[in-house]
Amino acid sequence: MNNHTYYIVVHVVNLILLGAIGFLAFFSVVNISPAQDPISDIFKFGLIGFLLVMWAVNYWIQYKKQKWILPIAGTILYVTIALFVMGGVMPFLRDIVY
Repeated sequence: MNNHTYYIVVHVVNLILLGAIGFLAFFSVVNISPAQDPISDIFKFGLIGFLLVMWAVNYWIQYKKQKWILPIAGTILYVTIALFVMGGVMPFLRDIVY
């Protein structure tokens, strides 16, 4: 019974993370303003790809290790890294390219 509960928690937490990635991807693609520069679109695509790869690694580790701290710590670490990449790394790379 405890093992099934762990799997349910892992699946729900990771579905929420995947939904957040989908939400971000949808609103970065749908844009009603005039066309922007293609470099910005490349960075958006790279960011979505990075978030998906990071999510897949996080999910795989949580599923394989089966320790209760991993869904909590993995999610907090995922959100922290994602915010750091979106707020610090991507603007820095964009400034280097321009």
